[in-house]
Amino acid sequence: MPRYLLPALLALALPAQAAQIAISHRGASAYAPEHTFNAYDLAIEQDTDMLECDLILTKDEVPVCIHDETIDRTSDGSGRVDSFTLAELRQFDFGSWFNEANPTLAKPEYVGARIVPFEEQLDCYLRINPKMRFHVETKDSAGGRAEQVMVDLLTRKGLIATGDLANGNVQSSTIVLQSFNAGSLERMRGLAPSIPTGFLFSVPDQTTLPWLLTGSGPDYIDFYIPNSALLLLYPLAVTAFHTNGHDVQTWTVNDSAQMNLMLALGVDGIFTNNTDLLRAAIDARGNGTTPEERGNPASFEHGCPGIAGRVTSNLGPGDVWEPTGTRGVQLKAVSGSSSGGGSSGGSSGGVTPGSEGSFGGGLPPLLLAGLALAAIWRGRRRA
Repeated sequence: MPRYLLPALLALALPAQAAQIAISHRGASAYAPEHTFNAYDLAIEQDTDMLECDLILTKDEVPVCIHDETIDRTSDGSGRVDSFTLAELRQFDFGSWFNEANPTLAKPEYVGARIVPFEEQLDCYLRINPKMRFHVETKDSAGGRAEQVMVDLLTRKGLIATGDLANGNVQSSTIVLQSFNAGSLERMRGLAPSIPTGFLFSVPDQTTLPWLLTGSGPDYIDFYIPNSALLLLYPLAVTAFHTNGHDVQTWTVNDSAQMNLMLALGVDGIFTNNTDLLRAAIDARGNGTTPEERGNPASFEHGCPGIAGRVTSNLGPGDVWEPTGTRGVQLKAVSGSSSGGGSSGGSSGGVTPGSEGSFGGGLPPLLLAGLALAAIWRGRRRA
C-alpha cells in the first residue's frame, strides 16, 4: 500500500464501537507456556480485558484449553487430544517445552504445568475477577458436539446469558464464541442465542469475500475477526463492518507499532501474546476500559489453589454463577452446593479461594467438609 494512502484511509475510519480491548491470546503466551494457569495468571497481572481458550473435547468430552489437535508441540506426550481422557491428559507436562524453547524466559514453576479444563479456567478467574470475560474458540467441533457440550456446561454454571446482546453489546457478555467455522457459529446461535459469536478469517473465499466487502454477513454472526495482515491490505473493512453495526477484532498482533496501527484503524479488540505491550498501547491512546471496568486485582494467589485439578468430567465439579444486572457475575453456589456469596465488585470484590464468601459465606467447617467430600464423590462417579 502506498505510504500516502494509509493516512487517508485512517482519516476515513470510524471509531471503535466501544472501548478498545486487549484479548490475551492463550494467556500471556509470549512469556509463559500457553493455555496454562501460569500464562493466564500473568495475563491478569498485565491487566487484560479477556482471556482466550481454544476449546477441544477430550475422549470423555471434557472441554480443555489447548490450541493444537495434538499434544505433541506443547507437552512431553504425543497423540490427539480426543484420544485421551482428562485423567490421562493430566499426566503430561505442558510447561517444560516452553523453558526449552525460551531459555531466557524459563522458570522452574513452569515445569510440570498441567492441562486446564475450560471449567477450571472459568471458576478460577471469575473468583479472582467476577468481571473477567472469556473468548472461546471451537478448534475442532467434534461433529457438532463441542457446541452442545459447551452450552450444557455454561447452562449448568449459570453463564449462558450474562450480557446485552439484544442491544448489540457484544462486550457485555462474560462469554463470547469465535470460530473459523461459520457452521459452528450457526449451531451455537441455534443452541444459545444469547452468546455473542465472532467469525475468524484470513484469506477470503467466495463465501466470505462478500462479507468483507459489504461489511455484513449472516445474522448468526455478531462481530468479525479478520487477520491483521488482511486489514493492512484492506483497512476499509473496519469502516464497512462498523457501518453495519458489527464490532471488529483482529489477530494476532505482538508488535507495538502494528498494535498502534490497528488501534488507529478503529478495531474494537486485538488478540495478542504480549498483553503488557497492548495494554500500554491502548492506555496511551485513552480509548480503553478503565481499571475499574476491567476489575483485575492488584494481587491474588497464583495457580488457582482449590480449583486447579478439581474437574473430573464434563459435569464438574464446579461453581455456579449468576449475572449481577450489570456487566459481570457473582458466585451463587460452590461445586454443586446451594450456598453462594460472591461479589460483583472490581479489584476489591474478587472472590478468591479462602476468602469468606468463596466457600459458602461462613458455613460451619463440618458442613463445608461434607460438601467437599460429596463433590469429590460425585466427580468420581461421573468420571
